Formats: sequence, C-alpha cells, structure tokens
Amino acid sequence: MAEWARFFKRGGLAQRLMGERSIFIRDMKASFPTAYQGKDFFSVIYSLLDPNLQMLAADWLRGEDLDEEDLALLRVRNSINSEDAAQRMMSNLGWLADSTQPVVLCFDNLDNVPNMPNEQTGLKAMFNVNTLIHNEKLKNFLVIISLISSNWRAHKDEIEYANLARIDQQITLPKITIDQAIALWRSRLAPLHAQATPTPASAIAPLTREWLEYKYPGGKLLPRLALMSAEQLIQEFKKTGKLPEIPKERPEKLQKERPEKLTDNGAGEIVPGAIAVPSDEADRASFELMWQKEFRETGNQLRRISQFSSPELIRRLQEALEALDIPNVQHGILSGSKYSSYSLGYEHLERTCIVWTEDGNMTSFFHVMKACQKAKDGQGRNPSKKWHNQRIYLIRKEKLGTSKNKGYQLFQEIFSGNKHRHIKPDLISVQHLETYHRLVNAAAGGELVIGTKTPHVKDLQRFVRESEVLSDCPLLQQLGLVPSQKSIVVPSDPDATTPTSPSPESLAMAERYILNIMTTQSLVGMQVLVENTQEHVPMLDANDIFGIIQSLCQANRVQMLDPNAQPENQLLCFVPA
Repeated sequence: MAEWARFFKRGGLAQRLMGERSIFIRDMKASFPTAYQGKDFFSVIYSLLDPNLQMLAADWLRGEDLDEEDLALLRVRNSINSEDAAQRMMSNLGWLADSTQPVVLCFDNLDNVPNMPNEQTGLKAMFNVNTLIHNEKLKNFLVIISLISSNWRAHKDEIEYANLARIDQQITLPKITIDQAIALWRSRLAPLHAQATPTPASAIAPLTREWLEYKYPGGKLLPRLALMSAEQLIQEFKKTGKLPEIPKERPEKLQKERPEKLTDNGAGEIVPGAIAVPSDEADRASFELMWQKEFRETGNQLRRISQFSSPELIRRLQEALEALDIPNVQHGILSGSKYSSYSLGYEHLERTCIVWTEDGNMTSFFHVMKACQKAKDGQGRNPSKKWHNQRIYLIRKEKLGTSKNKGYQLFQEIFSGNKHRHIKPDLISVQHLETYHRLVNAAAGGELVIGTKTPHVKDLQRFVRESEVLSDCPLLQQLGLVPSQKSIVVPSDPDATTPTSPSPESLAMAERYILNIMTTQSLVGMQVLVENTQEHVPMLDANDIFGIIQSLCQANRVQMLDPNAQPENQLLCFVPA
C-alpha cells in the first residue's frame, strides 16, 4: 500500500493528485481517454494519497471483493470482479507508469507456490501471467520470476512452449567471490565492532581472509556457506580465544569446495568433517531465536488481517497444520464451489472443515454460507462422502451483516448451535501463521540457515513441533490443535507501558530467550545479555532480567566467570544440562 503511494508521488503526477477529486479525475480522463472505467480507476488512484482511504484503495486495486459501504467511500461502483477487468486495470497502470517509472512485478520464492484450484501447477500459472502481459501488450511492466536452479530444471518441462518463448532473459546468479564474502562478513560484524573499545584493527575481526581462501580455493562460494563458515570459526574463537591454525596441507575434500565443517583434530589442526553436529538443544535454541526475530519483524509489517486474501490465509493455516502433523489435511473441501480455495479439512479427534473468508462484500459472504450449508447437509460435490456431517469452523474477522442480509440469516442457521462454530481471529494469530509461512518459503528455496544447517521443509516442521512455537497461536488454541493456554504477546512498541510488576509470561519468555542465547553463543557479556533481553522483552527492566540470570546461575544453567567484576565486565558461560 505504501509502495503504491510512493509510486504515484514520482515525477509530475504528485502535483496533479493534490487538487480537488473531481478536477483530478477530469484531467486524468482527458490525458488517458481510453482508460478502462476511467472514472472509477482515477477515483481510486486519488484515494491512495488519503491516509483514511489508502488501505481501501489498495484493496480495490488488488481485486478484493469490497462491500457497498467501502465502495461508496472510494466513490466507485464495483470491485474488480473478472480477469478481463483485472487485465484492463493493469493496462491503466502501465499507461500511468509511462510518466513515472516501470511497474516491477517480482514473483519470488516460487519453490513453495501451491497448485491452483483447477489443479494447474502454481508455477505454470505464474508464467501464464507473464505471457498474458506480453500478449495483451501491457506497457511499462517488468516481470521477474525467481526460483532455485534445481527446481527450475525439475519443472521446466511442465511449462508450455508458448510461455517459455515469452521469457526475455534467463539469469543464473553465480556464486560470490572471496571479496564479496568478506563484504558480507563486514556488514554482519559492523554493529558489534561499533560497540567495541578499542575498535578492532580489521573490519572482519576475529575472522580472517586466509580461512576463506583455504576453505574455498576456487575463490567462489555460496553466501550461506560464507555465513556458516563464519559461525563455526567464531564458535571456535569463543572456546579457545583464538582462531584455529590453518593446516599446511589442503585436504582433498576441500579442493572440491564442499561445505564440510571444520574442527580441531586434537593436534592443533583443523580438518573437514570432524566437528560434532550441534546438539539437538543447540539446534532448537538457534531455531527459537530465529523464530523470535522473524516473529517481531512480521508483526512490524502487519496492520490488519485483510492484508491477505482468503485463499492466502487458508494456505498459511494449512502449512501450520502440516507442521503440527495433523492427520489427513486436505485443501478445498468446498469442492465444486467458487470458494473451494477458502476451505480445508482435517481429521483430529473428528472430521473437521474450516472455511476462512474475509471478503467484505456481503453477496460473496452469502455464497460462502450457501457452500457451507451444502457441506453441512452433505450436498454438492464433496471430494469424499467421508466429509459428510463433519464439524465446520467459520473463521472470519470481518462483519457478518445484519438480520436483513441473507448471508447473515444463513450464518445464524448454521452456526447458532453447538456443533458448528464461528471463530473471530486476531492479528497475533495471523502473525504466527505468516511467520511460519515465510520460513517455509525460505526452506523450500534452500535459503533458510539455522546455526550451521540448511534445513528443508520437513526439518523445519520438526523444529516447529519440538520447540512448540505455534503453541502460543490463539487461533490454533481455539481449534483445539495445541494446548489452550494464555498467549504470550510480544509488543512491537518498545515504549509500551510497563506494568507495575512483571507477569509470569514475560519472565518465562525472558528466561527462555536467555537460555537460547547462552546455548548458541556459549559465552556472553552480562551487559550485552541484559540489553538484548530487555529489547526482546521490553516490559521487563534491567533488575528483573538480572534476577533471572541470578536464578539461572543458582540452578547451574549459567555460570558467572568473575562474580566480583563490575557488571559491564562480567562474562557469563553456558552450562549444558
């Protein structure tokens, strides 16, 4: 949404947007006389710069099915309700882009793209979009489709020749050079160096270029391998106070540039493959720290549930159910309905159908309720008769209408009893689902790094189950899929009001965070640990966190190396359980 606003502020278009709506629409229609539904389109463009309307305007441009009240606020007649209308609106955007900059459509992380409701592969559908833009001669669009090379080779034959012919250029991203790996190390270490006194002599201290040249004699490596090598060397530095010596002879395996791990062989030399795989506890701790970081970043970007379409929300929920190993998860239970992609089913204690719809338009809501009624009565084209008489959960944050609406009447008929239930989701639940979705995308694309490992989706699912990070998701609690408990909410505002006394939840969160940091880092300065924990759990003050550290020391989980030192000079060491 903010991107749209910035887009239309470029060039000379901003001045034209600042006038009266009617004058702006008249002038724009005169400049673009062939624009499709010009009055509605330019009215929405005008609304993009109104802080009170820009979210609605962005929803309209995304093709959301808005209700009459929202359409009236935008002063338009209808939503974009067909593929032909969507194409014509894109053409309008292309014309506008001619006076600013090209519109870039980037389809990233396609390694996890789901199939379409018609069973067409999602990857094929993405290339259809590119072909459509070519064939319809839409101007000023740059389409970038990104996926890992192995997946492209595996699925390239599924793409129709006509779509392949519309690819202007294929770019294979090469491995990075030693200099680029050094730059990557420098950028990651810069915040730590800024806090060091005196400033380290080298921008990559305590790491050295020689280790990279030894490990990758060909001078080329993947970015994630550069980070993994740095992690291993820094862990070794923490244990001994110095980097291991570089062997005089190069092992044969290293000449193949394989990502073997490095460790001391007992004779002061570093050899590949001899390091013990990090313990399950260290893996879990690394994953939890990554989850907490991603969770906070996701929360900073989420403003409302309707940022996602209903199919996107049900897709994220499906991924979470699969991670929890819920039996027989099946997409599209409302089979034969236009709203099939809004639904899924599973068997957990009982057969259950979930329908998630956030469409604001009450006519659409009525049709979703009709599909639910058919599923309830065993009518329609269900994929299997076994789904007859299942429990139905309706997940919906948007309004349900009034007694005058037929959709609301059907809703009351279906969900007024004890069997079928309506759940009103909250933003924290979507934050959990979106956090996991982003990690799934990274794992599917081979981009996820946890400690010194690059887990695949199955490994990620195991981490989720073992760490129980989804147990704090209120929606999953309401569905009875994780133990019901009081959710721990991580405030995104560090200046949020601090309670008079810390809650048990915040103390538990801080203790878990401290143990995770100590497990992965082994040796941490007291002051750094307190500051990082306070940033992570801002409702606690320094004394609260120091008290937790003292308790962990008494429980022999953490050891203070010099109890008599000043707090800024104290070092803490992790004690394995």
